[in-house]
Amino acid sequence: MAGEQRFATRAASVIDSAVPELMKKHHVPGVSVTLVEAERVQWTGVFGVTHVKTGKPVTVNTLFEAASMSKPLFAYAVLKLVEDGKLELNRPLVEYLPKPYLTNQPAHRKITARMVLTHQSGFPNWRKDGWRSKHPLKLKFEPGTRFGYSGEGFLYLQRVVEQLTEQPLDEFMRDGLLKALGMTSSSYRWELANAKLIAAGHDAKGGLKRDDRRYDYPNAAYSLFTTPTEYSRFLIEMMNQSSGGHTLSSHMKARMLKPLSKDKEGKRHFGLGWAVYPNGRFGHGGANGSGFRCFSRFEPATEAGIVIMTNGVGGKALYLALLKQIDEALRP
Repeated sequence: MAGEQRFATRAASVIDSAVPELMKKHHVPGVSVTLVEAERVQWTGVFGVTHVKTGKPVTVNTLFEAASMSKPLFAYAVLKLVEDGKLELNRPLVEYLPKPYLTNQPAHRKITARMVLTHQSGFPNWRKDGWRSKHPLKLKFEPGTRFGYSGEGFLYLQRVVEQLTEQPLDEFMRDGLLKALGMTSSSYRWELANAKLIAAGHDAKGGLKRDDRRYDYPNAAYSLFTTPTEYSRFLIEMMNQSSGGHTLSSHMKARMLKPLSKDKEGKRHFGLGWAVYPNGRFGHGGANGSGFRCFSRFEPATEAGIVIMTNGVGGKALYLALLKQIDEALRP
């Protein structure tokens, strides 16, 4: 067992030692971290508060905004539709809708699910002032020709999934995947029953940014509320080689993790929903304007993974520094 938990044991020691100081340095009020190894959640650490004014402590049940970490979970559910023969990766998404998604951008008819999941849809990340604004959505480049990270692409694919399943996104994700994974507190929309568990967001100085009701409309790109423990079950699912039921086949999981696109600098690669890192690692980060920063990473070869969620804008600097220290501690 000691060998199996080499990652968790060493990483936990680093986290306990480093996080309090990093929180002070980067003005992050609350942090929650979970470590996965050998197909189990081996360790969870919680630090600080959910709300800088109330001083309510972070617990293992505290819900954070997963931000863009919402995307891989949605991608997994989409690929299950593909395996079930309900969606084709290379078929233009417009063919699944009763009318075109856009009326004045004919090139958008070329966009497929594969292009969306690999961030090659041609859409910007978000239209001016966000997807709820009245500003038009315009293509930045010809679909399928290059990489361009896009939340708008995921929203487009969401519309198609809702059309196919005749379910709003939150119901589709809850019934098709979240329940099966044991992510029973997680949701793609604000749930009044969980309101007391949801952390508030904070700015770069650690001041309160958002503590109101948010994300009544589910969005596949960023609106997931969850805990590191529950999200860790998704990492375990990704490293599990079994298939059937809600679980993707090992073949589809391998396709999901194959690098299929990269930015023009060649620094960032994506598979079907996951970022692909060197040394056999996969993951995804998240940053919401409401004041949350988070990150997840897993390594199938060692069956190890980590989920870090913070409720402060300084959370990215915190988790980058923390991951560096963990990697240094694990270096042979």
